[in-house]
Amino acid sequence: EHGASLGLSPGAAAAAAALGGAVTSGLVRAVAEALAECLAASAQGGGFLASPEAAVTCVSLAVALDCATAGSPLAAEALLVENLAAPLVPHLVAGLGLVGDPAAMEAATPGAGGGVPPPTAALEPLLAVVTRVANGPRFFVEQSPGDLRAVSKGAAAPRKTRETVYKPCARYEKLLDDFTQLLVSSGAVDALASLFALCDRPKEQSVEPVPPAILAGLRLLESLIESGGSFPEGGVSEGQGSLIVALRATALAGLPSLLTSVLLQTENETRAPVLADPILAASRLPANFVPVATVTMRLLNNIHAVFGPREVQSVLSSSDLRVETHHLLSVCLAICCGEWDRAPKESEERRDGKDDGVHDGVTSSVDEEKTSSSSSRWTLEQIASLLDETLLFIGAFALLCPANQDMLRWGRFPTLAQRLPDLPFPYYADVKKKAALFPTLVAVAFRHDTNKAAIARDLSLETLRAFIAKEMEDDATETSETSQTKQSSSARLAGLPSRFDFANRFPRELWSDAALYFASD
Repeated sequence: EHGASLGLSPGAAAAAAALGGAVTSGLVRAVAEALAECLAASAQGGGFLASPEAAVTCVSLAVALDCATAGSPLAAEALLVENLAAPLVPHLVAGLGLVGDPAAMEAATPGAGGGVPPPTAALEPLLAVVTRVANGPRFFVEQSPGDLRAVSKGAAAPRKTRETVYKPCARYEKLLDDFTQLLVSSGAVDALASLFALCDRPKEQSVEPVPPAILAGLRLLESLIESGGSFPEGGVSEGQGSLIVALRATALAGLPSLLTSVLLQTENETRAPVLADPILAASRLPANFVPVATVTMRLLNNIHAVFGPREVQSVLSSSDLRVETHHLLSVCLAICCGEWDRAPKESEERRDGKDDGVHDGVTSSVDEEKTSSSSSRWTLEQIASLLDETLLFIGAFALLCPANQDMLRWGRFPTLAQRLPDLPFPYYADVKKKAALFPTLVAVAFRHDTNKAAIARDLSLETLRAFIAKEMEDDATETSETSQTKQSSSARLAGLPSRFDFANRFPRELWSDAALYFASD
C-alpha cells in the first residue's frame, strides 16, 4: 500500500518493500549494534589509542551504517524505534570538538556526553546517520547540487528537487522529541559550536574549502532546529526549552563566528578588508563559501522562525556579536551585488539534472576547472539564494528593534541601510524578488526616520506603501477557513517558503500603521 501511494508499480513496490525489510531487520541492526559495542569496548579498554585494530573496525562500521541508511527512510526510522541510534550519541558528542586534531582525539578522555571519542574518520558518517534519524523518514529528498539542507515542513523545495514523503509509525513520532532532547542534553549544540570553531584556528596555507565535517555538523544543527516545529503561543516544550538555552549559551552555536572567521582568513591572505574590494575577495574566498553562507543564514532564519525574532536579537545584542553581525551582513550584501552581473546562469548540465561536480557545497576538481574559466565562481542561482536569506535575516534582525535599526547605519558609505534600496534590478521588478526584499525594507525603516530617509533616496516610499496596501487587501479577502494557513499574495504567487510571507515577517496589527507611516512626507 505504501509503495502504491508513491506511484510505484506492484513489482517495484514489492521489491522496495523487500529491500526495506531486509535492511531494517538485518543489516542496519547488526551494524548499529556492532558499532555501539565497539565504542563501548573502547571506553573500557583505554580508548582507541590502546587498540588500533578497534579504531579501524569502528571506522568501517560507521561507514557501513552510513551507506546502509543513506537511501532507506525505513532504516532511519528503525534506528530510533529500536533504540539503535541513542547509544551512538554520547560517543559522537565526545568527538565533535576534536575532529580537527587527530592526536588529541586519540588520547582524549570521555566527553560531556560520557562517551569515548571515535576515530576522526568515523565522525562524518556518524554525523550523517544521527542527522537522518533526527530528520525523520518524511524528508528523504533528492536535492539540488550544492544545497545542503533537507526540505523542511512548510518550506518550498529547492528547484530541481523531487520530494518523497514517508509517513512514520506512531512510535517514531513519540520518540523523536525524546531523541532531540537527548542530543541537546548530551551537549550536541556545545560540541557543534566547538566543531565550527575549527575555522577560527590559524592556517599556514591559503584559504581552503570549509571541511566536510563542518558541513555535516550544519546539517545536524538544522535537524535539531527544525525538529522543534513552530514556536507555540502558549510556551515551549521541554525539548524546545533545552535547545534555546543551548543556543543562547553558545551564541547561536557559533554560526556568525563560523563565517566571520572564514572572512578574516581571506583578509589575512589578501592583506585588505573584504569590503575594500568585494570582487577580489570573492576570488580568494573558499570555493564553497556561498553555499555554506547560504546554509548558515538559513539556519539563523530558522531559529527566528521557530523561536521568534526576539531570541536572536537578544543573543546578538552584545557589543562584539553586533560588530560581527554587521561585518557579516555587509560582506554578504557586497559580494552578492558585486557578483550578480558576473555570475553565470544555471548550466545546461544542472538544468538537465546531470552531475556538475558539486556535492553538499564542496566543489570537485573537475568543477573547479569549469568555474575557473568563468567570470564568477558561483552561479546566479547560488548568489540569489544567499541574497534572499541575507535579506530575510536583516528584516528579522531589525524588526521593532531601534538599536538594530541604528546598527544598519554604521560604517562608511554605503551603509547597510543604503545598500538595501540599491540591490540588483530584479529585486524591484520581479514578483519573487520583491517578496523577498520589500518586507525587509518595511522592517528596517518602520518608525526609524533616518533609515526611512536613506531608502527614500533610491526608492519611492509610495512603492512600499502600495506593497503594504496590496497585502492588506489580499489579507482581507481570505476566508476564515484558510486564515490559519494562508500566505500573503506576493509570497504565494512567487512560490516562496512560508517564512518569506509578509505576515510572518511583520506583525499584521501594525500593517495599517506602516501604510500610514510610508504615506507621510
